[in-house]
Amino acid sequence: MNQRAREVLSVTGVLTVAGGIAVGAAMLPEQIGVRTVSSTLPAVISAPTLACTGPETLVVPDGGKAVSPGAGVLISALLASGSNGEATVKAGGDLSETVRGLSKNLPVSDVPVHTGTELELPVKAGERSLGGLSTWSLGPVVMSASDDTPQSPPELAAVQSTVTARGDLRGLSASRCDQPAAESWLVGGGTVAGERLRLVLSNPTSTASVVDVSVLSEDGRAEAPSGTGVVVPAGGQSPVFVDALAPGRQSVAVHVVARSGRVLARMHDSVLRGLVAGGVDVVSPAADASKHQLVPGISLVNGYSKTADDTTAPASTSIRVAVPGSEEAVVRLRLLGSTGAVAMPAAGVVNVPGGGVVDIPVHGVASGTYTAVIDSDVPVVAGARIGRPSAPGHHATEFGWAPATKTLTGNGYTMLPPGTRSTLSLVAPGKAASLTITPYDAGGSRLDPIDVEMRAGTAAAFALDEKTAAFYVSAFEGGPVAASVVSTGSDDNGPVITVLGVEPPRADRAPSTAVSDARLGLR
Repeated sequence: MNQRAREVLSVTGVLTVAGGIAVGAAMLPEQIGVRTVSSTLPAVISAPTLACTGPETLVVPDGGKAVSPGAGVLISALLASGSNGEATVKAGGDLSETVRGLSKNLPVSDVPVHTGTELELPVKAGERSLGGLSTWSLGPVVMSASDDTPQSPPELAAVQSTVTARGDLRGLSASRCDQPAAESWLVGGGTVAGERLRLVLSNPTSTASVVDVSVLSEDGRAEAPSGTGVVVPAGGQSPVFVDALAPGRQSVAVHVVARSGRVLARMHDSVLRGLVAGGVDVVSPAADASKHQLVPGISLVNGYSKTADDTTAPASTSIRVAVPGSEEAVVRLRLLGSTGAVAMPAAGVVNVPGGGVVDIPVHGVASGTYTAVIDSDVPVVAGARIGRPSAPGHHATEFGWAPATKTLTGNGYTMLPPGTRSTLSLVAPGKAASLTITPYDAGGSRLDPIDVEMRAGTAAAFALDEKTAAFYVSAFEGGPVAASVVSTGSDDNGPVITVLGVEPPRADRAPSTAVSDARLGLR
């Protein structure tokens, strides 16, 4: 065969094989006499299916010791639709009589609460239906809705919350119910003595998933072979003790990658300082690795504390930055408030080694709600630990983990943890922006809307009406905006806190074009 023939074969992708000739993908259909037909179909849009972890604090590996959450888990859900319809919130997994007994200890909720394993939410056209499910099934909770109008599917939102007033796990924890993902970064928690950190992988789908878990820390990338190939059964959960993967680490960031399928990943973090509860929260997924990260919801109440420069001190607040790659990152940290950048007494530029994690203390700043802006020369992931002190005469402290958030991409609902007072933290990092926040009460009635106008490079915080159970974000104009919700409460020991990133679920879209390709008789 001459050189020219070899070049032609290389271009067309024709390979000689035993018994015949195979035609490679590089050859166009017209070259082999096959006509490809393309048809444009009506776009099919369906309501998203959301998943929550359920009562994750009782899930343990085989042979492990179960830990009682001390309180029940409440799933609070919202359905809105342009036509008559309904949604189902259904819990899977084995029933637990322990959790059933704890269902009496739930967050105070104005939303009607149903106990059991399933909740039906009917809705009339143009209205909203809200409800709560207190479940004692140890498995993922799935929320789905019927699609009677494909061009305008129902809108869903849900949040899982737990409030424990006493004991080792005293505190408020909450996480948004989301669509399962193939990859998640969880930035928060530690594995030192007195801190308990468990990753819960939930699989709400009908097929098993295989997941790889890796850990970054202040000591670099941890060697954790047991985190490779974790099987998450269909409709079930698999717990992973991060303490076992990377013991003795002060600061960690966990990377979850599904080889097959999709999962919901959350970490449950609790601290016990001797015999004193140090707080509890759920670490939710942060925005994907990027050179630019936004962490709204940095809520400071004791910014001038003399001990706040110690990131390990009770009630301290700090920004956590992790580098997924092998190159060292040069990171610049700024805080934005309502007037723009806020001066920080500590150095705003730090170096973070490749595969490493660094906590940057936030102190010497007036009380208020801020957004951390993180710029780096290589991609990083980020989050923040928001501390709360004890009440006078008490010792129990509390914290919440705030994830780096994506900028909002469209309208949508967000459900609030019941029994809390919530503040919406917004940031316009680039251009000036405007949007509208429409609150709704537990009956689905609209409260007074909030029209937001933000100057470029500023952050803002709006305390929501105490009757607010959910809100709707709409009417975007101008530059990008990111948001978080800071939800707080109190008990005899002092304040409790949790922080949720705002990311309304997106409707699922099926491809609008069908292609018939009869090459080699395959379609």
